Amino acid sequence: MYKKIQFAKDLPEEWDKLCEKNIYMSKAFMAFMERVNYCNQSYHLFYKNGELYTGFMMFERRFNLFIFTDKYKINCHMKFIYLPLSVSHSSVVFHEDTKELNQVLKKMKGIKILINIGEEELDSFVKGHYLPICVIENKWKTFDEYLKSMRSGYRRRINQALKKGNDIEYEFLESNKDFTDEMYQLYEQVFNHSQYSLEKLTADFFRNDISKTLLLKINGKTEAFIQIIEDIKNDMLIFEFCGYNYEIAHTYDIYHNMLIRITQYAIEHNFKYIQLGQTAYDAKLKFGANIYNNYFLLAHSNRLINWIIKKKVHWLEYKVQEYDFNVFN
Repeated sequence: MYKKIQFAKDLPEEWDKLCEKNIYMSKAFMAFMERVNYCNQSYHLFYKNGELYTGFMMFERRFNLFIFTDKYKINCHMKFIYLPLSVSHSSVVFHEDTKELNQVLKKMKGIKILINIGEEELDSFVKGHYLPICVIENKWKTFDEYLKSMRSGYRRRINQALKKGNDIEYEFLESNKDFTDEMYQLYEQVFNHSQYSLEKLTADFFRNDISKTLLLKINGKTEAFIQIIEDIKNDMLIFEFCGYNYEIAHTYDIYHNMLIRITQYAIEHNFKYIQLGQTAYDAKLKFGANIYNNYFLLAHSNRLINWIIKKKVHWLEYKVQEYDFNVFN
């Protein structure tokens, strides 16, 4: 049985159990997203023998289909099975039985795209590379132990960043409700410099209650911030979003000092995984992250257009680079 629900407040209690491994898919967080970034979200539930076994969240928006190339720009009305906040999580919970899920999606008119997908596949949907994910597997008890495990060149780079950032003071916001418009302007600087700008969040998003916000201050002034999420169920610290003053970013090596603080925090709090997101691969891999392939699934209800998509998917997908860093001894 298939059921569509328009608002998160009407989702059944079983939804949270179904989505328990995805911190962004809880009823409470979905309701929060409806308040701070409403885009006509809808929730699609599938039952078998009275039990909820799969589901997804979807929204619709016009978007450039060729985001990963400068050669073309075609804005299309698209159905996104994706979280409207540019994180590396999916908005679909797959089950080994995808028959009914596939049938529902195929009946939807126009372009449908599922983003941040692993090895799953769906009939008639073409699969393409999306932005990969950077993850450090924590094997250390202390940050000093982590540094000592590095080859000298990589360790030297981190020490150089620490030296340039010696005047940075770090302080957690007591409450995200204290997130200011000035801090949001730092986020806007990062967003405006992003190579792939998928979703611009509102200031109210950063006032959520599932993240922690670490401020980077210089001479008493907040010049940068990091939002992290402690995903306890997956034993993972997530580098979610950040903002910083580009005018002084190089002087204090702010971005590398952000990565240092995130890594240090994760090690000190014994997280098994440090998820560093889907940007700045060169820098993150030099911190010891591994890169994990990530995919999208795309289809059009028109058979001819769908055939063309299958033939030309390489025009749409992210070109994954090969890296050859040997960070640890």
